[in-house]
Amino acid sequence: MRKPRRRAYTLFELVLVLVILVVLAAIAYPSLDSMYASFRMTQAADQIRARWADARSQAMNEGRAYRFAVVPNKGNYRIAPDSAEAWGGGGEPAALDPNNRPLVINETLPKGVRFSTTASWQNAGGEGGDSSSPPGTVDPGSWSDVVTFLPDGTAKEDVEIVFTARGARPMILKLRALTGAVSVHTIKIGEGRR
Repeated sequence: MRKPRRRAYTLFELVLVLVILVVLAAIAYPSLDSMYASFRMTQAADQIRARWADARSQAMNEGRAYRFAVVPNKGNYRIAPDSAEAWGGGGEPAALDPNNRPLVINETLPKGVRFSTTASWQNAGGEGGDSSSPPGTVDPGSWSDVVTFLPDGTAKEDVEIVFTARGARPMILKLRALTGAVSVHTIKIGEGRR
């Protein structure tokens, strides 16, 4: 008795399966990209909330004001004492006591997330890729002050900062000057500013 011969897959069948897999991946990619963009936006909001808390507590501990500034339409931010030596391009401010150095933070948001002004968030976020310059390479004149934390634990004024990223809804972070409370609001499509 002769065994039936086992048939192999044809080249056409293999190519057809590969085409189907590529089409399915192309259909799934936008939703996955959007999901990761939303995750990065939430991560950026949490990161800035934590840094604001750091700056506020440092201002209270040291008894001097601390400034938080960003580079508009980029993902760079900086926290340093509110003094000319900290913001004049001379790098980190010198401390009188080397064991008690002031808090100086130069960091970036997650890849693809950028700061926008509350007036221009509709036009922002259309670009992909990395939106930040390497930390420490930002021109001192490009910083835009957002908030100054005072030694009594308050801020000079209420602030709103907008995060944008391609594939995600813009997110607004609001800081109450008197209490230091921070709230997050995601802007829905077609919704105006609140």
